[in-house]
Amino acid sequence: MVVYKQFLTLLLLPTQSNALLSPVSPSTGLHHRNNRPSTINASSPQFSRYDTRSSSSSSHHIRLKHDSHRNRRHPHRFAGRATTTHRALHSASSSDEIADDTNDEHDDGGGVPLSVSMGVGIVTAFIGYVYSKCMSKGFRLLWKTIPSVLFGSSSSIGGVGGVGIASGSKLCNLLHRYPSAYIVLITTLGGGLVATLSTLYFPNLFNAHDYVHVLSDTKDDTKMDAFPSARSTLLPMLLMSCLTSISGFSLGPEAPMVTAGGLVGVSLARKYLRSAPSIGESESEKQSASSVEETLAYAGAAGTLSGFMNVPLAGPIFALEMTNRGTGISSTAARSWNSAMAACFAGMAFVRGGLVPHMGVGGHFTYGAKAAVGALTGMEMVLAGLTCGVGGAVVGTAFHKTLRFLKSAIYPSSSSSSSTTKKPKKSTVIAKKLLVAFAIGLISVLYPQTMFWGEGTLQCVVDGQCTPLASTPHAIPAIMTTLARVDPGVPFAAAAGGGGGVTAPLQVGMAKFFAIALAAAGGFPGGVIFPLLSNGALLSHALIAAVRPLLPSATSSLVAPLMVMGFMASTLTSITRTPLATVLILALSSSGMTPLSVLLPGVMMASYVSVWVSDRLSSESFFSYSE
Repeated sequence: MVVYKQFLTLLLLPTQSNALLSPVSPSTGLHHRNNRPSTINASSPQFSRYDTRSSSSSSHHIRLKHDSHRNRRHPHRFAGRATTTHRALHSASSSDEIADDTNDEHDDGGGVPLSVSMGVGIVTAFIGYVYSKCMSKGFRLLWKTIPSVLFGSSSSIGGVGGVGIASGSKLCNLLHRYPSAYIVLITTLGGGLVATLSTLYFPNLFNAHDYVHVLSDTKDDTKMDAFPSARSTLLPMLLMSCLTSISGFSLGPEAPMVTAGGLVGVSLARKYLRSAPSIGESESEKQSASSVEETLAYAGAAGTLSGFMNVPLAGPIFALEMTNRGTGISSTAARSWNSAMAACFAGMAFVRGGLVPHMGVGGHFTYGAKAAVGALTGMEMVLAGLTCGVGGAVVGTAFHKTLRFLKSAIYPSSSSSSSTTKKPKKSTVIAKKLLVAFAIGLISVLYPQTMFWGEGTLQCVVDGQCTPLASTPHAIPAIMTTLARVDPGVPFAAAAGGGGGVTAPLQVGMAKFFAIALAAAGGFPGGVIFPLLSNGALLSHALIAAVRPLLPSATSSLVAPLMVMGFMASTLTSITRTPLATVLILALSSSGMTPLSVLLPGVMMASYVSVWVSDRLSSESFFSYSE
C-alpha cells in the first residue's frame, strides 16, 4: 500500500522543466543530532585541537567562524531553494512513511541532480587541466629554458655550448663555476616569494587539512559555512602551490586540486541554491542546503583530480575516502557517491574527449622485469603484502610525528596551546621559511632525485634507477647534478658504496623523507600524494636489498615489483587513509606491461593493513578529523 501511495505521489508531481533541475531534500539520509549547538565556538576544545595539533602543510589554519545569524551573512543563500518538487513532496507529508519513501527514491547524491554534478565536474576538470598546463610551462621555464641560456645547450660536464652565460655578473660567474648553486638559488627564491605572499597577504588560506576537518564532521549542519568563497581564495591558493612545486619543493599539486575543487563546488552550490524559488528557512531546509553544498564539494574535488591526473575513478574515491579516518567512507560522503562519479566522468569526457582527444589513454609506469621468473605463489603474496603493510605504517607514522616535531621546532608559538603566547613577527616567519627553503635546496643539490613532487621521476625510482633520472620528464641538466651523493644515472644495485644495494636507496629515501617533512612543516602549500609514493618506492628498494639474501633461490622475480608497489601504497595510505583510491591510482597509472592481476591482491592487502596498523601505532594522524 505504501509503495502504491508513493507511486501516486510521484505521478502527481508537476512536470515543469525546472523541477528536473531543482534540489530535493535529503533529510532521510542526514544524521542530525538535535542537541548540537547551531554555532561553533572557535575557542572550544575541539577547535583548539584543530588549530594546535593538526600537521597542516600550512603554518596557519583558517579560522572557522560561524555566525549564528546565518542569513545575515548570506542574505540570499537560503532564499530560494524550494522547487515544485519540494512542494509536491511536502503536500504528501500527511503520511511520514510516504514522505520518507519518496525522499529515499529521489535522493540522488545529497539532493543534487546528476546534471548539476556533471556541470560542476566539467568546470573543475577544466581547472585541473589548466593547472597542469601551467605547472608544465613553469617547470620548463625554470629548469629547461633558463638553464639553457645560462649554461648553454650542453647538459654534460665540461663544454658549455650554445648561448652561454654573460660575463661580468658576479652571480652568473658563480653559477658558471658552481652550476649546482642554481638549484639552491631557484628553491630559495621561489620559497621566499611564497613565504612573502602567504605571510603578508594570504595568511589563512583554506587548504586540504581544512577540507578534511570540515567534511569529516557528520553531525554539524552548519559546517559548510567554513568554506570561503572561491572568488577570493582560489587563485592565490593555486598560484602559491604552483610556485612551490615548480621551485623544486617535494610537495605536489594533488592536495591543492582537492581544495580547489571543493571550493569551486561549494561556491557553485551556493549559486545554484540562490537560483531556486524560496520556501522559507525551516531546519530541514537548512540541512538540505548544507547537504547540497557538501555533495558538490565532493563532486568538485573529484573533477579537479580527474582533470589533473587523467585517471578515472580514482579521483572521486580519493576525495570521498580522505574525509574518513578509517578504511571506508563516512555516511555523508556515501550520499555524494553518485554526484562524485558523475562529476568525474563528465570531466574526463570533457578533457580527454574535447580538449586532448588525440592523447593516448593508459598509464606509463612499469613495475617488474620484462620476463618473470616463476609464478607468484600465494605465500609470497601474503608475506610481501603483510611486510609492506606494516613497513609502510611505520614509515607513515614516523613521517607525521617527524612533521609534528619539525613544526613545533620551527614555529614554537603556533604549537603552544596557551592563549597568552605572543605571535611571532611576520618578518620572523618569512625569515624562517627562507631558511627552510634554503635547506631544501641543499638537500636537492646532494640528492637531486628528491626534487619536485615525484610524478615526473617516478619511473626512475620504481625500477631502482634502471631508468636514469635524465630520461624522465622532470630531469634537470646533468651539469647541476655533479655534487650528487648517489649518481642519478646508475642503478641502485650498481651504485658505489657497496652495502648490497641497501645504502644508495636508503640515502635517497631518507633525503626525500626529510625534504617532504621540511616543506610541509615550513608551511609551504602543496600535497604529499606523489611525494610519498616516490618515497615509498625508494625505501622499498632498500627493504628488498636487505631481505633478498634471506629469500629462497626459487623466489619469483615478481616479489620485487610487488614489494615496490605495495610499499608505495602502504606509505601513502598510512597518511591519507585512502586505501582503495591509492591502489586505483597505482593500477590505472601503470603501463600495459605491468602484471596487475598478479600484483594487485598483495598491494591491496598492504594498503589496508597499513591503515589498520597505523591506528594501532598512534592515536594521532596527519589530518585533523572531526570525530
